[in-house]
Amino acid sequence: MQNFLLKRKKTHRKKKKKKVYGWPLTAALLAFFILVFSVMWALLISGPSRLHEEKQAQTIRVIEENVQGIQGIEENIFEYITYQGYTTDTLYWFDQTGQVITERSMDTLDYNKARQMALDTYQMEAESVELAFGYTSPVYEIKSRDRLLMLDYDTFEKVYER
Repeated sequence: MQNFLLKRKKTHRKKKKKKVYGWPLTAALLAFFILVFSVMWALLISGPSRLHEEKQAQTIRVIEENVQGIQGIEENIFEYITYQGYTTDTLYWFDQTGQVITERSMDTLDYNKARQMALDTYQMEAESVELAFGYTSPVYEIKSRDRLLMLDYDTFEKVYER
């Protein structure tokens, strides 16, 4: 009989209730997710952008040291990254390291002729005409509402059209 009572006591033990964490666990996991997402954003999105901005600023510093009085320095990306700027009498194009690729006299600049060539030869009404660097030489970059045309700076021959 004693044996029976021992068995009975064992079978009637109260089962321990499992602890449920509920909303505190959910809130902690959400906070962890936000933290991980923020770190990934900082590393993968803003990191490369900041690196690019630093390289760009360094190149501009080199250009300003090499060419006294340069103005209007702009980055241009076509075949590769180039920079351009001007002084009172000269137009300059630079590579990624800030070294001069080529230069032209300001007297050779002719936006009106580039506009006229785009209209006459390619039936393209230019909304803007800017300077850029094509595959191997400076170009006029002519944009309309739906087209892009690049004409060689010296010969006004088509370099690229899209």
